[in-house]
Amino acid sequence: MWSVLLVLALPQTAPTAQASVEEAPASVLDLTLLEAARIALENDLGLKLAENTAEVSQYTYEGSWGSFDPTWRANAGYSDNENRNNNPFFGIDSISTQTLEVGTGLNLPLLTGGAVDLSFEQSNTDSNFALFQRSVSQRVAFSFNQPLLRGGGTAFATSTQRENEYRLRRQIESVRQARQDLLQRVAQTYWDLATAIEQAKVADETLALGREQLTQNQRRLAAGVGTEVEVLQAETNVAQRVEQKLAREVTVRAAADRLKGLMYPGTDASRWDRELRPVTLLPDTDPESVPSWNAAFAVALAERSELRQQMFQIDESEEQLLRAGSLRRSQLDFSFQTSSAAIEQNEGDALDSSFGWEYPTYAAALNFSAPIGNRTALNAEKSARAAVRAARLAYDQLESQIVEEVRAAVRNTNYSIEAVRAAAASTELARRQLAAEQARYREGLSTNFQVLEFQQQLAESLYSQTLARANLAKALIALRRSQGVLDPERFGL
Repeated sequence: MWSVLLVLALPQTAPTAQASVEEAPASVLDLTLLEAARIALENDLGLKLAENTAEVSQYTYEGSWGSFDPTWRANAGYSDNENRNNNPFFGIDSISTQTLEVGTGLNLPLLTGGAVDLSFEQSNTDSNFALFQRSVSQRVAFSFNQPLLRGGGTAFATSTQRENEYRLRRQIESVRQARQDLLQRVAQTYWDLATAIEQAKVADETLALGREQLTQNQRRLAAGVGTEVEVLQAETNVAQRVEQKLAREVTVRAAADRLKGLMYPGTDASRWDRELRPVTLLPDTDPESVPSWNAAFAVALAERSELRQQMFQIDESEEQLLRAGSLRRSQLDFSFQTSSAAIEQNEGDALDSSFGWEYPTYAAALNFSAPIGNRTALNAEKSARAAVRAARLAYDQLESQIVEEVRAAVRNTNYSIEAVRAAAASTELARRQLAAEQARYREGLSTNFQVLEFQQQLAESLYSQTLARANLAKALIALRRSQGVLDPERFGL
């Protein structure tokens, strides 16, 4: 079914449809709808801004996981102290002490909200006062801390990361929405230009008919079988047709500039002066079938980027509610620590003793605290819960709007199909009526005024038929956009 719709939205293409910007002459560009969309997607500044915003969200999300990166630390210090000895029994005038302290450690945050810490410290002391003038003190420690209530658990610890992920997904869908909106604008503007060119051709055709009638009336007047009034009527008709032709040409230029504005942002004169020649033709056939609004809405539920963005907004609000609920709870933390210390005369003995855990220390603790009242956390949770409700209500509201939009798109497509059929029939009848009236006029059975009136009816029918075909092309694009399937991949790019 969709292949049929796409064929109609992007129908027959002239043999030059594959011409690119580089292959076309500098002054004229044979442009297909697909090529116009491709150029706009490459150059549109609004789309580039949306993509840049998504890139910022990408880095923010990836960077948020840095809170679980391990931290290495190191320290070193040296001190030299000398004090007067006031005790004559020690046999020295002063007491000097030199101390070199070094340490290192590694902190490992856990996805459960806790942390593991490993540390090593060493102190080398030289003194002329101690029994052993050189001593080495070492300490190796391991500690583990884990919140059990407030702030505990993987869901809380990684909540910020998931929230940033939902924001990233919203931005990605926002880019997708911007691309679809741009594609729709390009298609509508392209069809406006194609319509304006077709209308200009109609103006040329009706002008040719008017001039032919004027020539015929002038000959009749010269032969003595016509009147000057008939010539004046034909001349007035030609003047009106010339005015319409000029107006159609201005419309073509304006439509071309609107399309150039989407394709070529900036002030490059060579691009703005280039003539655009659409080669994708307006549809003049009907699709075999149009989906019911129920079927179209089912696709929209799965594909519309606006709905996806709102779903991610709900998920983001629920993460904020999860954190607010955890922060309202009492504080209960579990901690465990073990260490081994040694004091020796040299580093080797100290290392053997400390890492051999010869003199270990163990400690475990539970730390509890409960805020009284806790109004800040209580109201923060209520606020987060209200935000979740608001996000869900916004989703329901958006869903209702999309139902209306899909129904309108299906209805307009069906109407446009019937309008194309009616316009085609009306144009054919108008041509036949004009041909019959011209034959009657040549036989003297009709008047010049009646012939001109039938020419005007044909012109109006041709204009209506062109507009009907353009409206059908736009309706098919609008239907795909209402379902959220106007992505570049499905647009044929």
